[in-house]
Amino acid sequence: MENLAGDHAPFDPAKIHTDLTALTNDPTVVHRVESLIVAQLAGFDVVATATIEDTVTQTLAQLGYDQMAQSYRKQQA
Repeated sequence: MENLAGDHAPFDPAKIHTDLTALTNDPTVVHRVESLIVAQLAGFDVVATATIEDTVTQTLAQLGYDQMAQSYRKQQA
């Protein structure tokens, strides 16, 4: 993962899980969204933080979880 400062850190899918569970208590939703996000990012060696955030937001919106997408975006700001 590459953050805004250009530093690199290993991609940690557990952080996505933590972020999603902060948005909903529904484990089915968390698993569904998390699986799709991790699959989309699996091909990257280095992923910019903004790319991860955009992928999470877009995936939530595409699945009809617009309110969760907005809440996630606010948490990341």
